[in-house]
Formats: sequence, C-alpha cells, structure tokens
Amino acid sequence: MITNNEAEEILKEEYSEEKFIYLIKNLISDFNEEHRPIELSDSSAKSLFNNVVELGESKKCELSILEVELSDNSINKRISITQEIFKIIKNYGLKNNAIVSFVDKNKKKYRISLLTSEYKLRDGKANKEFSNPRRYSYLLGVNAKTKTAYDCFFKKGKVKDLKDLIDRFSIEVVDGQFYSEIVDCFTKLVGGKIKDKEYPTILKIKKTNDKNKYKEFAIRLIGRIIFCRFLCEKQSDKKIPLLPSAMLSLNSVKKSNNYYHEVLEPLFFEILNKNQKQRKDKFSSQFYKQIPYLNGGLFSPHIDDYYHCSDDSLISIPNNWFIDFFNILNEYNFTVDENTAYDIELSIDPEMLGKIFENLLREIDPETGKNKRKNTGSFYTPKKIVDFMVDKSIFYYLKEKTKINEEKLKNLIDYTKDVSINESEKKYIINALYEITILDPACGSGAFPIGMLQKIVYILQKIDPDAKLWFSKITENVDNLFRKEIEDRFKDGSLDYIRKLIVIKNSIFGIDLQSVAVEISKLRCFLSLIIEEKINDNKSNRGIKPLPNLNFKFVIANSLIKLNSGKDFYQPTIFENNDYIKDMENIRDEYFDSEDENKKSEIESKFKYIQQKMLLTINTYDNKNFSKLYHQISTWNPFSNESTNWFDANWMFGIKNGFNIVVGNPPYIQLQKDKEMSKNIYKTLNYKSYDARGDIYVLFYEFGFNNLSKNGVLCYITSNQWMRSEYGKKLRDEVFQNYQCNLLVNLGPNVFKNATVDTNIIVFSKKENLHSTKAITCDDLTSKLDNLTSKFNMSDFVEQNAINTKFEKN
Repeated sequence: MITNNEAEEILKEEYSEEKFIYLIKNLISDFNEEHRPIELSDSSAKSLFNNVVELGESKKCELSILEVELSDNSINKRISITQEIFKIIKNYGLKNNAIVSFVDKNKKKYRISLLTSEYKLRDGKANKEFSNPRRYSYLLGVNAKTKTAYDCFFKKGKVKDLKDLIDRFSIEVVDGQFYSEIVDCFTKLVGGKIKDKEYPTILKIKKTNDKNKYKEFAIRLIGRIIFCRFLCEKQSDKKIPLLPSAMLSLNSVKKSNNYYHEVLEPLFFEILNKNQKQRKDKFSSQFYKQIPYLNGGLFSPHIDDYYHCSDDSLISIPNNWFIDFFNILNEYNFTVDENTAYDIELSIDPEMLGKIFENLLREIDPETGKNKRKNTGSFYTPKKIVDFMVDKSIFYYLKEKTKINEEKLKNLIDYTKDVSINESEKKYIINALYEITILDPACGSGAFPIGMLQKIVYILQKIDPDAKLWFSKITENVDNLFRKEIEDRFKDGSLDYIRKLIVIKNSIFGIDLQSVAVEISKLRCFLSLIIEEKINDNKSNRGIKPLPNLNFKFVIANSLIKLNSGKDFYQPTIFENNDYIKDMENIRDEYFDSEDENKKSEIESKFKYIQQKMLLTINTYDNKNFSKLYHQISTWNPFSNESTNWFDANWMFGIKNGFNIVVGNPPYIQLQKDKEMSKNIYKTLNYKSYDARGDIYVLFYEFGFNNLSKNGVLCYITSNQWMRSEYGKKLRDEVFQNYQCNLLVNLGPNVFKNATVDTNIIVFSKKENLHSTKAITCDDLTSKLDNLTSKFNMSDFVEQNAINTKFEKN
C-alpha cells in the first residue's frame, strides 16, 4: 500500500507510465490493468495526440484509464483536446467516465483528468449521444504546486465509488479553500474576526478613518497582486514571463525594509503604468524592460492610493503580511487559460478573481455591522448558470438575426457538438456577432460579460478558424492605421486577441453601483486580452499592445435612475452649444484606443475643459434656460471612481436604439428596506412596475425591457416571487402581454450560498407574444442545468405555481 509521503513525492516528479499505474492501483480497488493501443483515425485527433493507450478499467467506478501523449499542435487547445478525447471514448466503446493522463513529450509536467459524461437515448433510438460531458484536471509534475491535488485527491485513500471520485475533482473545494485563505489575509489586513478570534487593523492609512476606504484599498491591492501573479504565468517562447516572479517572491519581501513602498508601488505605478520611454532611469535596466507597459487604468494610482504624496508613512503595511499572503499564493497552481463549464482545470484561473472579489465585496462592514454586498442585494452567480444563460441569450439572438435552423444554432453554441455551416450562413453569423450589443445592468465582478465574450469567441473559432471572415468584417470602412494594426496581429497569429478586442470594443457593456466591482470587471477583461497576446521578446514592449481604456464600457452608476426623466430633458435651448455635446461624444469614442499616458491625460483634460465651458455658460445665464441633459453632462466625470446617480445608454455608451441582449443577476432588495435610496424616487421616475411592497429586481426587469432593441433578448436570474405575488402583478401584466417569453427554468432554492430565495431563469424577446413559451422545471440543484429534460408548456407551469390565469394555453 502506498504511503502518503510516497504519493506526495510521485506527484512532484516527471511523468512515468509505471508510476501513474502504481497510483491508480492504490486508488481504485478493482483496477484491471490491460494495455490496448487506440488507433487514431480522425485527422483532428492525429493533429492533437501522438498516441492514445487504454491502460485498464474499473467496473465499480464505470471507469476507463487512458494515457494520452500530446503533440506540439495541442498547445493552448484545451477545448479541442477535450472534444477529441470524448469522441475517442464514445467511438471506441470505452466506459462513460475516464481518468486520463495528458502528457507532453518532455514529460516534465502533465495533467491527470477526470472525464465524466452520461449516455442517453435520442428519440427512443439506440444511437447514443453525450449528456453533460465535463473534464476536470490537476496539473502535476516538476515545479507544479501539488498540494491541492494531494489533499483533495490522493490523501483520502482508496476511492469508494464514482461519486467519491467525482468529489475529489471538485472545483468548488479548490475555490473554497483558496478563497477562505484569501479572506483570512484580507481580514488580518483590515481587521476583523476569523473563527472567533479578533484581529487588529494592521493596514494604516493616515488620512482617513473610513473603514470602507480601508477595505477598498485592500481589495485593490490584492487584485493588483493576483493580476501580477498571472503575468508571471504568461511566458514567451523563450520561457521569459511578462513579469519576473522574483518581484513577487518571499525573498523580495525579506530583502526589503518596506516591501509595499520599495517594490509594489514602483511596479504598479512607475513600471506597469508607464510607457518604457517615460520610465525613470532606475527602471530602464534590462530587468525592467522585460515588464511591458499595460495601460488600461488598472495600475493608475487612485486618489486613495496617496502615491503622489511625499510622505510614505501615509500608507503602512507590515512586511509580515506579504510573507503570509505569498505563502498562500505559492501553494497553488495559477493558469492563464480560462475555465469553461465544459473544461475545468483545478488551478487558480482568471475566473477565480471574480469569485474572490465578488465575495470580498460581501465582507462585514464595520460601520453598519451588516453584510455590505448583501445590502446591495448581490450574489455571485455559479459558473454553470452563467454559461447556461449566455448560451440561451445568444441562441435566441442568432435565431432572430440570422434565421438559421434551430438545431444548427444549438450545435454551434454547444462545446460538445459539431456543426455544418455553409459559407452564406457563416457570413450571417459573423455579421450578427459583429453587431451584437450586450448589457449587464448589475455586472458585479464581470461574470456575465466575460461569459458572453468567451462564448462569442468560441463560436467565431468554430465557424471561422483562420479568422479570415472576421478580419474582412472588422476592417470594412476603417482607417489605414487601424487596418495595419489588425493586419500585424493577424500575421503574428494573435487571432483570439483580435476577436476579443473587437468584441469588447463593440459589444460588451456593464454597470454597477460599486466602484470596486467595476474595477474587477475591467480587470477580468484585461486578463482575458493579455492571455491571448503573442509575446515577442525582440519587439518594443515585447510585442504587447497596451490595454484599451474601458471607462466608457463599464460605468459606476445607478442603473435605475433615468437621465432622461422630465419632458424637457432632451430639448435644447437657444443658450446651449450643441457642439460641446458632439465633441464629448467624439472623445468617448477616441478614448478606448488611446494608449499613451500623455495622450490619455490630454483627452481627459479636453473633456473637462469642455465641461468647464458648459458650466461657465450655465452660470452666466439663468439655470432655467438649460435642459437637464446639459446640466448632468457638464458635471459627469467618467474618469473618477465615484458613482454617478444616473444612467443613460446613449450618452455613456453611445447606444441609441437599445441593446440586443440584456443579461444578468439583478440585486434583490425589498424597496421598504432600501436605506441608500428613498423608495419614492422610483415612483417619481414613472416605473410602471413600482410597488412600495415590492423588490428592486422587479424594476430591473422594466429597466431591461426599456433598454432592449427591437427583437432584443432579456435573460435574468431572479427570485420568482414576482410571478405569484401581488407586488409583481403590474410587471406580469406588462411583460406577458407585450413580450414573448421564450423559456422559463424553475431553479428552486439554494442556488446562491448566501441566499435561500426561490429563483428562476427567464428569457424574453422584445416582440409580439406568440405564446410559444416553454417552461423547464428541475427538482434539485445538482441536476438543474445538467438534466434539462422535463419540459412543460406555459399553462402547465402556471398551474403548478399558481400564477394568474392570463397564461393559459390557447
């Protein structure tokens, strides 16, 4: 019997088939060893795999054991690898589930993956198809961090059954463990209680006693450090990372008298935030030249960072805190590949940032004694639900926009299905995805915008793998400079970078009331772009294009407060200079692509100068001579981190005719308990669905419909109380009479760990109600999205849930 120490050591060594089989024998009691080479007949499989061998099976766990040697062509093709190995499992009559070792030729590092799926009969026939295929992977081998794999997988001894095996590959366990340790560090920094022990505040900010400022600083600091940790993982072909890991090492902390001021502040504000030509002489050595200028505002010093103050003692963080924090980071593998619900690496990936910070925003507020994020009614949406909602939203959008066969569209969106699309259909899809506009009105940490970005890019990869159609579309009617830039990216193979950049520029928009949430949404976009960069160590800035500015893509604002309230709002007076507004609109469009720090400052100054002229005009004449629009725009500061108490899609985003998709998880707050906003203001804003006894998410439905384009799609996950309560009657009367309900999924309680509310997913289209609604119910959380098989028509669902009789079947 293998000892714990022996298992732990094997995980840290380079791969060998003998040791892998030894581990499996000690894990799976009925493992039957039998070598059977699998002949690769499919061209896709041949390009990804050098060879595939079945090593044996377990009947108790319904499990095949495979060894796969990856080819050089498999690099950065996680989804393709998973798709092909599932085809092999199906075509060669293997067990539904498999443990697979995926090994590079050098065998230094490898992955042990669990692939799970179910077979189901289709239309009563004997042909089989996959249901809910998933791949979960641990990274192992030389220099890999193996603690998580050892604790979760091997330390527990022999596997009892398939369920026990699946539990050992749980991403929730890894996420929960990492998050718990990060929260401990956060609490020790800002002060608070951990497991009945009270910790003092060790972060010192001399100019404020505001506990929320302390927390926001701590979240910003942790976010920047973890972002930098991902930069250490992104390497060139020469294995040179974007950021030397030495700067984020324990040794670096121990050698510094004041690590924050001596290392991190310069790294954030003088290196990552400065064009290499503008850096100070002490940061011009070759060591620092390998660190690219990033732009994007992530590392621009906030006013609350107090960076430009001469007194370093304004911010104080003990070195010991960084030692504890880095010790935690060093226990985990970080990966720059983004997980999907289909292919999950049990490492810390970019999505984990969202989970961490969405939950940090929920930490106890010392001033109120209440849960801050809970007060805003926000809860992190599980990845499976996000992916499901993204898929349905895009499906209904493409169905209306392209008129392509439904089955083709479903297969197009599905990670597990092949699809045959002709050239004409490809162009329809490319055009539709180029034009799509998507809004999350309560974006939190960016789960839905990033989910949308990932799925759109996947569809583009699937129908246009060489990106020629996409290149042709995005370079229509553009200036030569932009075309040249895209051509260069196209030539160096940065195809997904091109796809993502244009999707972010054209299609992705988010709003949140909390500034830190908006910062994290931007950070997620930045990471998603950086991981697609092609690093060239011989080029200026190592070939890294500075990140775009997302100030007019994600805004800090109250979605529900309408800028255009009042009859005279958009009616300019003779005293108003309309050229000012046009100039500011041009600035909004120009700012996204502005790379140079000086150019950005110039644009921001120009924006503020125009506002000053508008204010001067207002002060010169009677205020009554100016429209509300003129007043509001003259004081809006999109470059600050302060929340704006109004929202307007036309002015903030340049969207005049509504969004094609509005998607998200609106906050849940009873209007009677809304302390930050008088509930009466929503009544004065003429919300038709307003009811003083109601919940704020009801108003978000109305907001969503008001901001949809013709034939646009709204997809929300909310409490389902509005469908049977008195306070939801106004909304029911409005939406089910005037909009088409495409889909309803009843999820029941316990979707969110910190809320027990009954929830549903619902998808509407802004078109005539054709009574074609399909309702789906699932009895328990574990099967709700994996087995969407019990279908009811709307009248059946209405009868079950006692919703009013208006929805009876025709």
